[in-house]
Amino acid sequence: MDHDNDKKRLHEDSDNSEIKKHKPLDVLSEDGPLTQKDVVYFKKEAIWRQMRSYKQKCTLLTRDLNDIKSNYESNERKINVLDSWYESIINLFGVKKESNVELNETILIQLTNVPIGDLDALLEKRRAQLLTILSPIIENSKLSNIDKSDVLEKIEVLNAEVATLKSENNTLSKLKSQFESKVEDLQAQLLTLVKDNDRRSSKTLQRIDESLTNGSDVKEEASETVKSEVNKDTTVKNENSVDNEEFERISSEIEELKSDNRLLKESMNQINTNYDKVVKENLQLSDKLENLNENDLINSVSYQELAAHNKQLNESVNNLQKINDTTVNKLNELENKQTNVKHLLDKELREENETLKQQLQKSENDLVRIRTARDELLSKQTILKADFENQTTNDELNKLNKVLNERINALESERHETGDNSKISELSKDELIQRINMLNSEIKEIEQAFQETRENSLSKLMSVTDQENMVKKLTIEKTKADQKYFASMRLKDSLSSENKILKTQINKSQELVSKLNDLEKSYLDKIEILTKSNNDFKIIRQSALQENSKLQESLRAIDVRKASLEKELSGMKDKYSDKVQENTSFTQELNEKNLMMGKLEHKLKSTESLLKKYKTNNTSSILQEDERQLEALRSIAKCSVCSKNWKDTAITVCGHVFCSGCTQERLAARLRRCPTCNKGFSANDLLSIHL
Repeated sequence: MDHDNDKKRLHEDSDNSEIKKHKPLDVLSEDGPLTQKDVVYFKKEAIWRQMRSYKQKCTLLTRDLNDIKSNYESNERKINVLDSWYESIINLFGVKKESNVELNETILIQLTNVPIGDLDALLEKRRAQLLTILSPIIENSKLSNIDKSDVLEKIEVLNAEVATLKSENNTLSKLKSQFESKVEDLQAQLLTLVKDNDRRSSKTLQRIDESLTNGSDVKEEASETVKSEVNKDTTVKNENSVDNEEFERISSEIEELKSDNRLLKESMNQINTNYDKVVKENLQLSDKLENLNENDLINSVSYQELAAHNKQLNESVNNLQKINDTTVNKLNELENKQTNVKHLLDKELREENETLKQQLQKSENDLVRIRTARDELLSKQTILKADFENQTTNDELNKLNKVLNERINALESERHETGDNSKISELSKDELIQRINMLNSEIKEIEQAFQETRENSLSKLMSVTDQENMVKKLTIEKTKADQKYFASMRLKDSLSSENKILKTQINKSQELVSKLNDLEKSYLDKIEILTKSNNDFKIIRQSALQENSKLQESLRAIDVRKASLEKELSGMKDKYSDKVQENTSFTQELNEKNLMMGKLEHKLKSTESLLKKYKTNNTSSILQEDERQLEALRSIAKCSVCSKNWKDTAITVCGHVFCSGCTQERLAARLRRCPTCNKGFSANDLLSIHL
């Protein structure tokens, strides 16, 4: 339906474009009563002012939105750069997950939001990678010999910094909220000032104000013209009216004189009665001042107030003294408790420190012993490896020796089998001798080689047996060393578990220390508050004593003043006669003024009676003009449909203004057309205004 209406509007605008170009602008009338065109002009200008205020709000919102967008874009660029840096760091270090390494989850902050999207998944991945890199580095960089005093000092410094930062944060948040509220107030004031400026510069409002002021002027001018016309008519019609006016004037003067006489008599009677009262009161006061008693002083209001104030001050001083004594006792008790707690904590910390140092020394000694045993075992292992290699070479030599012996035996058997006596007999004696010598030399060489090989084999066998014995001994020592190693590892595990327990105890003790530090700070704050209150009480006591002394001095001054007043009384009696004379002069002046007032009142009554006469003759035309102007103003401000409610909703399609109730009723009844021009509108075309 709204889409069809928009189409109709576009069609109508396109058809009537040429007519709108030649259509003259609306003009506000400058004088005379307000017309219907002036009312329409007034409505349009009100809508224009409201649209300008909406535009200003929109510009402010767009400016804020642009600032937020620029901040968002800069933050997104920074996040992308930081992500690339972290990715390059992770790639440089290389992420390799190890099963033995425990991730320290307290290093990096976890994500707080529950729904995990793409960005949250990426951040979780980066966090896991950084934890795998940082946790082993932090574990390796932890020192075993940590000084507790340094740790406690650092904790105290950090706690102090945290407290200061919290206080600064609270103050800054309060300042921020105050500045935000001030900025909102200033924006609202600026908008109201802009609206007021628009209303001041609007022609229609100036025209209405002029019409309202001109209405009163018109009434006065009309009354004056009526008077002049009446006078003219009376002079033309009847010349005897002058005599009537003179008669009325004389009668009014006589009445004025009578009223003046009556006022003079009343004022004289009042003056006489007042004079008698004043004389009596003066005599009574003089008698009282001459004969002042203690009862009069006690019954005096100032004396009672001073006495009550003195009592209150004494009671407050006593109460403050009691409170001071109780606070001093509490302070002493708190100081004693604080010293006892400090001594206990120092004792416990020293004992725990000594036990930890002893356990650490034991573990270091055991570690040195285990390392020496390990080094010995490694050296023996290298020796055994070398001996094992020598044994393999000996086995190979023995195999070679066996092969050579077998070869010699085979050659000898062949020699015996192939040796023919016929050949030997064929040889000569010299050849036989040479051959025998050669054989003897060969036999000697063979025997020598055999002996050498035999000695080598025997020495090798001896060394092998020695090595086997050594291996057996070393295996026994190795088993012993393994047992010692396993025992030391068990001891190491127990020490590591004890170390963890001690670490947890140290953490608990540190938490207790931090809690005790907080308690100490709170106690110190309380002590400071109590000392301040004690000082305040002392100051109050001193001030009370000073006030008491001042009151005593004031009482003495009152006694002195009493004597001086008695002296002044005689002087006052002398002055009384002067005052009586002044009183008579004042009474005369007052009587004269009363006479003047009576005359003026009588003139006012006479003028009012004349005005009533003139108003009864010619006031119908003025009243009709006033009614017309009032109806015009009502038509501007009241709804033309129901004529009950004020106009507060404008239809932006045609510019007509009605009340919100009538527009909503028409929308609910699906009568979506303007009652005056019959143009279609929707709920989006309504605009709330303030006339």
